[in-house]
Amino acid sequence: MSSPSSSTFSKGNLSRYDPTKVNLLKVCLKSFILGTSLSFNIICLILIHFNHFHPFPSFYKIHIYFIFLSIFHILEFINTVLFNNSEVDDDSFILEDTDLYITTSVSILEYIIHINFIPDNKFYSLVSIFGVLLFLLGQFIRSFAMYTARESFNHYIQRQHHEQKHKLITNGIYSIFRHPSYFGFGIWFIGLELFLNNWIVLVFGGRVLWKFFKARIEFEESYLISFFGDDYRKYRNRTRTWMMI
Repeated sequence: MSSPSSSTFSKGNLSRYDPTKVNLLKVCLKSFILGTSLSFNIICLILIHFNHFHPFPSFYKIHIYFIFLSIFHILEFINTVLFNNSEVDDDSFILEDTDLYITTSVSILEYIIHINFIPDNKFYSLVSIFGVLLFLLGQFIRSFAMYTARESFNHYIQRQHHEQKHKLITNGIYSIFRHPSYFGFGIWFIGLELFLNNWIVLVFGGRVLWKFFKARIEFEESYLISFFGDDYRKYRNRTRTWMMI
C-alpha cells in the first residue's frame, strides 16, 4: 500500500517492470478471450434489443452478466499495469481461479432454472437494478483501492517487506475501509447475484466468500503487523473492514 507520490508512468515506476514474469502468449490469449466475450455479448444484446434473430432472447441477463465479468477481469489487468506494473504477470487478469469458474457455472445454472420455473415480476426487476448499482459500486471501490495503494497493492499476500514499494496506506479510501479491495469484490459479487436473482448462489456463495476473506485477512494482517508493528495495530483499531470480520 504505497502513496501515489509520483506519476504513474514515471521512469522509476516503469523501470521496476519485470518482463520475465510475463508470458506474452498467455496475455494475448486472455486478452483475445476477454475481448471476444465482451464483443460477442454486446452484439447479442443488440440483436435482442432490435428483435433480430437470437435463439434465447430470455437469456439477455446472461449476456449482461458476461459483460460485467469481462470488464472486471480486463480492469484487473489494466489497473495492475497502470498502478503497479512491477507486479504485472500473465495472471494479473486473475482468470486462473477455479472457484470463479465454478461460481460462474452455478450462477448460470441457477438463472436458467429461475427463468423457467419462476415468473419474472416487478420485485425481481427492482432487485436486478439494485444489483447493477451494487456491482458498479463494488467495481469502483476495488479499482479505486488499487489506484490508491499503487505499488503496495498485490493480488498475492506479501510475506516479505519491500520498503521501497510496500508502505502502510491509511489515506483516501483506506481511511474508510481497512481492506477496500476485498470489500469491493464482495459488493461486486453480491451485485452480480442480485442482478441474476440468484438467491441460492448469493447465500451459499456469499458464505464461502466471507469465510475465504476472513481467513485471508487474518493471515495477511499477521504479516502486516510484523511489517508495520504498532502503526498497523493503531490503524486496525480505528478502521473497520465493514465485512463483519
